[in-house]
Amino acid sequence: MELRQGLPALGDLLALQPAVALSYVISLDGQLCGPDGSSRSLSDDTDLELLRRLRASADVVVVGRRTAEIEQYGPIRVREEFQVLRAAAGLAPEPALVITDRKGPPLAAIIAQYGPRVQLEAGVRSVHAFQDAITRVWLSHAPVVVGNHDAALDITLPPLRDRWVAANYVVSRYER
Repeated sequence: MELRQGLPALGDLLALQPAVALSYVISLDGQLCGPDGSSRSLSDDTDLELLRRLRASADVVVVGRRTAEIEQYGPIRVREEFQVLRAAAGLAPEPALVITDRKGPPLAAIIAQYGPRVQLEAGVRSVHAFQDAITRVWLSHAPVVVGNHDAALDITLPPLRDRWVAANYVVSRYER
């Protein structure tokens, strides 16, 4: 496996097989949010650009209710040049946004309604509800140490497939 420079291109992301993909920015000590309780304190422009590209490659972005509240989610907007690539791939101009909790809707219903390219952006509790369906995991390793916190990643990762270096971040793709 070679170490690639920069971030994965949207065209390359769209060429991947549809998947239920989980993405996180994660600190060097395994934390999913910073001292403020948000992932924003772990992110910078590089990580946000990766997130924009992952969202642009999805049919639907699924977010846990608490994450949506903490991170102040609104409609998912996609840049115009990404909309052109989405159209060429047969996708709608922008992905749908589904905010969920432990009561549902079930993942099968989300896929049936929106399509098989699912971008999961949820906290640890919501991720456990979808864990068996997750086939791709994107981790953006932030160059920070948070210390003790409640939101550590505690799922079994599938095998590592690719790794990129962009600015201060290492981005890893794990896939079954």
